[in-house]
Amino acid sequence: MRTSTGLISTLVLGAALSLPVTAAHAAPAEASVSAAAASCHGLITHAYSLNNKAISASRAGSYKKAAKRNHATEGKIANALAACRHARHRAEIRHALDAARNDVQGAEHLNKKAYIEHDRRHGRAALNDEYDAKRRLRIAAHYS
Repeated sequence: MRTSTGLISTLVLGAALSLPVTAAHAAPAEASVSAAAASCHGLITHAYSLNNKAISASRAGSYKKAAKRNHATEGKIANALAACRHARHRAEIRHALDAARNDVQGAEHLNKKAYIEHDRRHGRAALNDEYDAKRRLRIAAHYS
C-alpha cells in the first residue's frame, strides 16, 4: 500500500536528475494543458454529434425533436467555448464556434416555427442552418 503523496519521489527525482524542484513539478502542468485540449476537442465533437442528430430529425420532419437537439447543441457549444479559451488556435476556434452557435440558434427558432405553424419552408430553412453549423463545427474540430 502506498502512503507517500508523491512529493518525496519528486524530490528524489529532482535530486537524481540535478534539476531544481520547480522543474520536476512542471510536468503535471503540461499534462493538464493537454487534458484541457482533449476536453475542448471532445466537447466540439459532442456538439457535432448532437447537430447531426438535429439534422436527422429535421430531415424526418420531427421539428420539435430537432429543436430540442438544437438547444442541446447550443449548450455543448457554450461549454466548448469555455473549455477552448486556452487552446492554441483559440481565435479560429472561437470564431467558428460563435458562428455555429448563431446558426444553431436560428435553426432552433425556425424548427419551433415549423412545428407550431406546420410550415415545411421554415423546416427547410432550419435544415440549411444546421448544415451551416455542421460545416463550422467541423472547422472548429480541425483547429482544436
